[in-house]
Amino acid sequence: MTHIEQGRNEFETGRWSKAYRLFQQALHENEGSVRDRQEARLLMARCLAQLGEPEKAEAELKGVKPALSPEDNALLEQFEVAYQEVEDTKRLTRTELEERRRARDN
Repeated sequence: MTHIEQGRNEFETGRWSKAYRLFQQALHENEGSVRDRQEARLLMARCLAQLGEPEKAEAELKGVKPALSPEDNALLEQFEVAYQEVEDTKRLTRTELEERRRARDN
């Protein structure tokens, strides 16, 4: 099983930190197809939003957006979901963000 596949599994079960690390490792090792790596970056942004790091998540999204193919509707839909999650996270109060970060560390 690849790091991307493992990351997807961890993401689906809500283990954001572990999923994020697996996606990072996959990208570092240039694992998978170009499309797989783009999806991994979108999922990384979603992980960061869930972990209370909206600025980092937004930076990840800005980096992946130009690389998305206009024909790949599935990835474009994932981008929109990720973007909305980041925007929602940015609306959280400082206290709510800190609670997310503390939950991440436990």
